[in-house]
Amino acid sequence: MRIYDEPWAPVPDYRTRTRSGRAVAVAATIGLAVFVAVGVFLAVRFVAEGSLGQCAPPWLTGTDPQLCLNASASRDTLSVSGTASLPDGAVVTISADKSGTGLGQYWSTGTASVVVVDGAFSRSFDVSQWGAGTIVVSVEFAVTPDQPQAVIDRYGWRGEGLRGPDVEPNYTVSSVPPPMVVRCSVEVDLSAR
Repeated sequence: MRIYDEPWAPVPDYRTRTRSGRAVAVAATIGLAVFVAVGVFLAVRFVAEGSLGQCAPPWLTGTDPQLCLNASASRDTLSVSGTASLPDGAVVTISADKSGTGLGQYWSTGTASVVVVDGAFSRSFDVSQWGAGTIVVSVEFAVTPDQPQAVIDRYGWRGEGLRGPDVEPNYTVSSVPPPMVVRCSVEVDLSAR
């Protein structure tokens, strides 16, 4: 008597092997598709961040808030504009700084607080007294008491809800621990004006 004649013994069936083979093939195909999708996402993220800089979409960078800064100089005016994924009424600080060519020379237009409206902000600076060279234009967002309540609720009163590679401690404020701030900068060549 063969073992397969016993009622409790499993009977080999070619259909069982085929089904498990199909299951393995489907699982391998799904795994390969996921691997390719993740690879494509990372490649797109790398290319976008490389070509867009800080202006890459927030869903690619994981940054919150996302600040995007553009600046250009023409004649005696430095025009600064940008976008932010901040609620309307949020306040950002724009500054333009230039180092002189002589020992200890340093000029700055100062800073300007600008309100974000419809996700955008802009400001112009008079640079007529500045010579040729490079200006560093920066935008900074910090959670301060002058921010709207919606901003404080979203990011915390010390900025603990800020996320991303541009988030850093604000050591200019004397408190322990220091509040968090988001900064980004671009350079503008005044020689081209």
